[in-house]
Amino acid sequence: MVEGSMAPEKMNENGYHEERAQEASIADMIQRFEQEYMGRSSRYIGVYLVKDIAVVRARGMLSPAERQLASTHEGRVLIKQLWVKEMEGLKPVLLYRLDCAIGIPLSGLTLDIDPREDEWIAVIRLRSGSSWD
Repeated sequence: MVEGSMAPEKMNENGYHEERAQEASIADMIQRFEQEYMGRSSRYIGVYLVKDIAVVRARGMLSPAERQLASTHEGRVLIKQLWVKEMEGLKPVLLYRLDCAIGIPLSGLTLDIDPREDEWIAVIRLRSGSSWD
């Protein structure tokens, strides 16, 4: 599921909104990445384009056991530590896959998880001088 954009809408040659197509491309790639590398995917992925960044909000990725674990402070700490460790190794792969999917040079990727809210956030930064147009 893809939602929202703060970027002005422009139509491409096929009559689709370019920003929406980019949002969908990012959301689809994130979903495939989660499935291939983590063995599951989020139930909701929202992508928001703002100037030279994209914000990705993925919700509903914890298993029932992890949601139970997230009900305590100690459990949330454990989930976050594990997720951060997993993403340390996978971040270069995710950055490469995003770069290929978007087709615009990227300068960085910042990731964080909130187990209490059952969501993770990614901020994708375009290389200086690049934009979503």
